[in-house]
Amino acid sequence: MVRDLLTLPSSLPLITAGFATDQVHLLVGTGSTDSVSVCKNRIHSILNAGGNPIVVNPSSPGHIKQLHSEFGSFKEFQIIEREFTLSDLTTLGRLLVCKVVDRVFVDLPTAQSSLCDEIFWQCQKLRIPINTFHKPEFSTFNMIPTWVDPKGSGLQIAVTTNGNGYILANRIKRDIISHLPPNISEVVINMGYLKDRIINEDHKTLLKEKYYQTDMSLPGFGYGLDEDGWESHKFNKLIREFEMTSREQRLKRTRWLSQVMEYYPMNKLSDIKLEDFETSSSSNKKPKQESVSDDIASPTGEKIEEDTNQVQLSESRKKEDSKTSGKISLVGSGPGSVSMLTIGAMQEIKTADIILADKLVPQAILDLIPSKTETFIAKKFPGNAERAQQELLSKGLESLTNGLKVVRLKQGDPYIFGRGGEEYNFFKSHGYIPSVLPGISSSLACTVLAQIPATQRDVADQVLICTGTGRKGALPKIPEFVESRTTVFLMALHRANVLITELLKNGWDSDVPAAIVERGSCPDQRVTRTLLKWVPEVVEEIGSRPPGVLVVGKAVNALADHDLVNFDESRKFVIDEGFREFEIDIDSLFK
Repeated sequence: MVRDLLTLPSSLPLITAGFATDQVHLLVGTGSTDSVSVCKNRIHSILNAGGNPIVVNPSSPGHIKQLHSEFGSFKEFQIIEREFTLSDLTTLGRLLVCKVVDRVFVDLPTAQSSLCDEIFWQCQKLRIPINTFHKPEFSTFNMIPTWVDPKGSGLQIAVTTNGNGYILANRIKRDIISHLPPNISEVVINMGYLKDRIINEDHKTLLKEKYYQTDMSLPGFGYGLDEDGWESHKFNKLIREFEMTSREQRLKRTRWLSQVMEYYPMNKLSDIKLEDFETSSSSNKKPKQESVSDDIASPTGEKIEEDTNQVQLSESRKKEDSKTSGKISLVGSGPGSVSMLTIGAMQEIKTADIILADKLVPQAILDLIPSKTETFIAKKFPGNAERAQQELLSKGLESLTNGLKVVRLKQGDPYIFGRGGEEYNFFKSHGYIPSVLPGISSSLACTVLAQIPATQRDVADQVLICTGTGRKGALPKIPEFVESRTTVFLMALHRANVLITELLKNGWDSDVPAAIVERGSCPDQRVTRTLLKWVPEVVEEIGSRPPGVLVVGKAVNALADHDLVNFDESRKFVIDEGFREFEIDIDSLFK
């Protein structure tokens, strides 16, 4: 579905999570005489949120008896057995707000519809939120079917169709819940625990440092109550690993935790421990030369040479390695969709003893790994990429020494900006010749997925694949602008402002079409079309959904509706959301 963010329907309600602690919520009426269930549900919700429910004008003596029986033991609950008066709105509330009630729920019989009208307009004047059951014309908010994690993790899932089908909303909610990992409660609890530990420990130290006194914020980390307010375009901000400032050093555990929450397999998050975020800030020991773990792994963060070819083992260890029967393969997993995984790659995944995977290998691919197979996910986060690479190489070498079949699972193709060549040379230098299985590279798959013909007669006669981030974070050499070329930039969106500035300085056409293709072939795929000059501005506005590529050239709009991509200052981009996965019976392929 294509949608223009600037022309979204204006009537959609603003969904928020409201706090009700100590608030007075007034329930006028208890529903039809044959059922009090809706009123009970409302009271339960208010009590669970820490509020004080007051019921006035109950519909029948039977309702009064049921409510007393179920809620009479709650000191916060009150029932007033008389007819409602408008003065109740300004006399039953808290002293703090001059006795005005905080929220009103109305559920009166049809015969009292005129009273519903009066209550609604009085609430409007007093700015009291009001919900009238089954009467949206007399409501300023509505309740949403919500699932609350019974294990108390704090997770709540709510779905609304905005009046287009309450039953359908419940069904959609159930479908979402059924697809959550079984350990979702443990996942949320563990992430909350780690967040509190890291924030408290690292930021207490920062508070003592003078330079931090004027800036208490946690930019880009998604910390706080506004879960929609984190600036995702800063999420993958370039951090030069060996040139971090003192503040970046102090905040890196917070940044890494944010990325773990975003990228790691959901069902693995409950197993993450605080030790996984430990760094070398307290260690300045000189690395030993006789140990594989000291030479290579460096999760402790001691400074390591970045070139994998410089990692050395003792001669005795090399001889021992050459005698083992361990095998290794470098396997491309494609852009993300299971349908784009090669049969060879699938065979390797199914027969591995241990899989070493990139952090961006999508969950759908990881779900294919047999439960008995050990899986290790690389901890490649800003400021830790080189160390994490060394840790991964160490894990692979150790497994090969033990005679295991190792699969190095890489996103896309191993040799297209995937360090495949470096890893091949590293393992070869230690006596293991890797088998290399190509994968569909995102650089070319994403153009197809975005309806962009990378080459087309009279439009584009060549394709160039570039990186947006060179060694140690440097900008790559800027290529010349060729009008008939489609250029695909990988690893570029986190520094779009710097890259686009340099492109324009080097003669690139500012009005050439550009497409940002994110999460290609995954269900949450997003394709954003704009012009090159507006790419940084667009990235900042829509945020980031890694991994993503930037495609530049006339081919971007070759198949697009002209009216859709006719941009100007008032309409700078258009978004196309979603990808429909091809249905494949994986198990039948290996029978």
